[in-house]
Amino acid sequence: MEIMFDDLTYEAQKRLLKEAGASTPEDMDWDTNPIAIVELETVEDSDDMDEELLNDEDLSGGFGLADDEELY
Repeated sequence: MEIMFDDLTYEAQKRLLKEAGASTPEDMDWDTNPIAIVELETVEDSDDMDEELLNDEDLSGGFGLADDEELY
């Protein structure tokens, strides 16, 4: 998912330009290019990752505390 400069609120645009040290979006090519690209994980990807973690990791150790230690 691409986030474009125009997708931001006016206040966010002003803050972003100030932080980037730019006067206009054109200074940063944000008039034609996205300011960010966000890759979202799909449900299928999440399920595959969970299965890999469960198969590859020994989760039985909990937090690595000794039997007589408390978490808090």
